[in-house]
Amino acid sequence: MIIFLFLLVSAGAYLSWQSAQPYRVGVLLPGSGDDDSGYFETLEWAVAGLNREGVGRRIELVFIDTAEVPVMAAARQMIGDPSIRVVIGPATSDEAFLIAPDFIRAKKLLITPSATSGDLLRMFSRFGYIWRTTTGDRAQTRILFTILKEKGVRSAALLYEESTYGKTFQDWAAFYAIESGIGLTATVPIRRGGDPGEAVAAACLSNPEYIIVAARGSDAAEVIRIMDEEDNSPRLIFTDAVRTGTFLEAAGELAEGTEGISPTADRKTGFFVAYKEHFGRMPDDYAAHTYDSLILAVAALARMEAVPSESPAEAMKAVVSGQDGIYGWDRQGAAAAIRMIRSGRLPDLNGASGPLEYHLDQPGEPLVTWYVHWRVEDLDFRSNTYIPGSFGEKRVFQMPGTMIEGEKAFTLEEGKEPRAVLVTTSSDWENYRHQADVAYMYSLLLENGISGENIVVISQEDVPFLAMNPDSGQLYHRVGGENIYIPATVTQNPITSDAFVSFLLGESSPEIPFGLDSDGENNLLLYITGHGGPGFLEFPNGDHLTSSRFQETLREMMEQERFSRILIVVEACYGESMGIGLDVPGVIFMTGASYHEPSKGAEYDITLRQWLSNDFSMSMTDIIVQHPDQTLRGLYEMTYDRVSGSHPRIIAGNTTDLNIPIAEFFLHEESL
Repeated sequence: MIIFLFLLVSAGAYLSWQSAQPYRVGVLLPGSGDDDSGYFETLEWAVAGLNREGVGRRIELVFIDTAEVPVMAAARQMIGDPSIRVVIGPATSDEAFLIAPDFIRAKKLLITPSATSGDLLRMFSRFGYIWRTTTGDRAQTRILFTILKEKGVRSAALLYEESTYGKTFQDWAAFYAIESGIGLTATVPIRRGGDPGEAVAAACLSNPEYIIVAARGSDAAEVIRIMDEEDNSPRLIFTDAVRTGTFLEAAGELAEGTEGISPTADRKTGFFVAYKEHFGRMPDDYAAHTYDSLILAVAALARMEAVPSESPAEAMKAVVSGQDGIYGWDRQGAAAAIRMIRSGRLPDLNGASGPLEYHLDQPGEPLVTWYVHWRVEDLDFRSNTYIPGSFGEKRVFQMPGTMIEGEKAFTLEEGKEPRAVLVTTSSDWENYRHQADVAYMYSLLLENGISGENIVVISQEDVPFLAMNPDSGQLYHRVGGENIYIPATVTQNPITSDAFVSFLLGESSPEIPFGLDSDGENNLLLYITGHGGPGFLEFPNGDHLTSSRFQETLREMMEQERFSRILIVVEACYGESMGIGLDVPGVIFMTGASYHEPSKGAEYDITLRQWLSNDFSMSMTDIIVQHPDQTLRGLYEMTYDRVSGSHPRIIAGNTTDLNIPIAEFFLHEESL
């Protein structure tokens, strides 16, 4: 009995001690320096309010100033502390990319209020450990083009900072230009801290009506100064990075009348009033989102306590899916919601920035962020219009008008296999996805009954054996998938555009020791993956294959009767530019990106730190596997709908019918 009482008292004492332990939240944000946006004072204000109301445990913030401590070293400290399961930060996308894989492996939540790169959640959302309270800059890009469309603008250019921040605007400008019906005349990079004179001149060369400037304060001010010296120059609209005191100071009177957009709080929440009452000034752009990061962090810890069997990622997903009553962001509402979560219930959380709602298919990405369209008046940023920002939906598919309706006009001779040439024009570790896409296409064709003798693989094939590959001799197309590497390449040396053209015309070269063996009875698949630019495909060592030479080669192939029909699939940025104007009979050209649009990666592996595929190629091959009886028309339409980051294109000569079974290029009829 005495032992039993002792154990009972001990258990009670342990539970009492455990319940007295605080919710410890790590903070990896700058508390000083240029990137300081008042993060620390906003978080301290939020914690003070919640502790005053009571959430069941005290909340304790563990600060590391990333302006003083390198972010990787700071992250290791947080990861090594077992009492910290949730961390708020970091401030920038560059920092988030560095530390996100380590947090995922450690199964600790990372909630950033201000890292808004478009790729951040595309890479890491599926793990459920990386979250943010501000929608990625893809939404900001969409709003900018929406504003220009409402102004009646027909053409625009983009000046973007060469950084992770600027890359999102570069990646998505063409996409939303197409969606808005605005011609994107140029996308020109600016080196941070450098002289933007040449970049400005390049952006102005095509006479756009507006230039979107995605650059920091001092660089943006220099752009304004240069533009002020020009007559009849385009008008400017700025992204959120310019809304700083640095910009106003550097631009001076030239800032007057400038306009742009920035993330903000939903005016209906009352956050502006409460913040100004407490601090005596209006909040910084990310103040509301920083406050919301704290609400999410403590709510996730409360859920982990209520349901200890859930992982932190599962706990966070549960927290943002609640529907049991609506609670506000203020200290009373947030504290009541957290107490409910601690008791096992799931309320509908609201934040200072608006409802805390997230994409179901992309955990960690907010559904909506509010933006303000501002204008500088009397050397101050004045709010003009408040706009809810989201990614939006891709415009409804429309088949290009040059395509011809009709019945299937061609059938291969019985037993005749299609032939395939699979090419990657790149090498090195950072181009892993290109070689993986070629390897997967090769394995798919083999599985579909096409013999290896009728498939030519042209690839340097170095990635499987590079020193940085932890699985030597292996190549993956899906995270956690099977090794798809099958030795098949005809050359292990870099190929030139001359060698490639010679091969297509049936001639050998030192790089490719034989020419293409096909005739007028063969259907031919030509799949090319690599890097591209407007009007060219990149080959090693600065070599380019231009669109004009490529199309001339196709015409020569037709005249030499090297194919009956040829399907060309190009996986490269600006891919459509290789096919514009193509009118060679029997040629069908399909690509994943329009003529001024980059293509996007798919399937990011946090161990390899590489994309394993491209969005267009993965979508297309998935459809081929799932719908082997589809036509080329159907393949294009379904791929268009699945690809989320670019606009696939298809081009055919005016004698070509698209109601052709894909089997005539991707399958042997005996495998059907």
